[in-house]
Amino acid sequence: MPDRILTTHAGSLPRPDALADLIWAQLDGAEVDAAELDRQIDAAVAEILAKQRTAGVDIVSDGEMSKTGFSTYVNERFSGFDGRSEFQADDVANLPNLAMRLFATPSMAHIVFSNCVGPAELKDKQAVHRDVERFKRALGDTPTSSAFIGAISPGQIAFNYPDQYYGSHERYLGALAEALSHEYRAIADAGFNLQIDSPDIAMAAHCRSVGSSVGDWHQHLPLAVEALNDALDGIPPERVRFHVCWGNYAGPHHHDVPLEQIIDHVYRVNAGTIYVEGANPRHAHEWRVFQDHPLPDDKKVILGVIDTKSNHVEHPRLVADRLVQLGRIVGAERVLGGTDCGFDTFIRFSVVDPEVAWIKLKALSDGAELAAAEL
Repeated sequence: MPDRILTTHAGSLPRPDALADLIWAQLDGAEVDAAELDRQIDAAVAEILAKQRTAGVDIVSDGEMSKTGFSTYVNERFSGFDGRSEFQADDVANLPNLAMRLFATPSMAHIVFSNCVGPAELKDKQAVHRDVERFKRALGDTPTSSAFIGAISPGQIAFNYPDQYYGSHERYLGALAEALSHEYRAIADAGFNLQIDSPDIAMAAHCRSVGSSVGDWHQHLPLAVEALNDALDGIPPERVRFHVCWGNYAGPHHHDVPLEQIIDHVYRVNAGTIYVEGANPRHAHEWRVFQDHPLPDDKKVILGVIDTKSNHVEHPRLVADRLVQLGRIVGAERVLGGTDCGFDTFIRFSVVDPEVAWIKLKALSDGAELAAAEL
């Protein structure tokens, strides 16, 4: 048994106000000094890294400081996208007052999902290399193997960015996989762990972008997994972690598809580590899924034990209980503790106060210590 259980999170962390203001100004069409923006991102990555270490996080990220959001960075780095698409979620469709509170906000106004109107191609091939080099500088002597960088999946782009060009969901996914493979390899080749963010695997059952080619989620999932595996070709699975979530918004989530209905698709991804929610009230019970659907021998699991949609700070004992429950099923050596999703998935979109996020991450590391001692 391990003497400790490693901790991590889903990637995005609260951006400093000065950086958030600059990126929003750029999105609003204002002229932003490129050198000042780079300086702010450099400083933010160093600051975020120091805060992760203080909180006791073992496997750290750059906080996605250079990105407008975990998926909306497509607008800046890819060609072939334009306009604006409309997003719908079944769980809030009949709750207009809640929908207004959640989505009629300045933050939401800065979250732009567009449409694919031409060849989907990577136009800024150096962006990922800038991220890599910036993070390496911040890490200093810390090995890149103890850190990760996130990237979007082909299926998630297809989910958020409706196809108006390819005319075939399968062709669209194939083009996206080809474009994303550059980013994946750059991260892996630099020695980092590669996190693939693919909420579409869970969300496609209850959410959609109007006009999306995703259609029936039963048909989308195998195609999305196949496209992702094509993009991951040549990257050792043990360097890949696959994150699935049901949407990092504070809705009721009573239409979420159960994990047991998608877990076999998740297992088919060529990733050595899968990453699922396990803290929020809708999915905290689903550690039991691993009893009936055994974790493959060649995989580990990061279990979300910290809710990213609530300002309640989890007690370390609760964190430990959640990790122990799963550890007794799959083996303590194959469990890591994480957050359900990111704390700043899109700039200033999170309902969790930035200062509370760091208290939660400290509770995560404290709880993981308790769990390791018990297991």
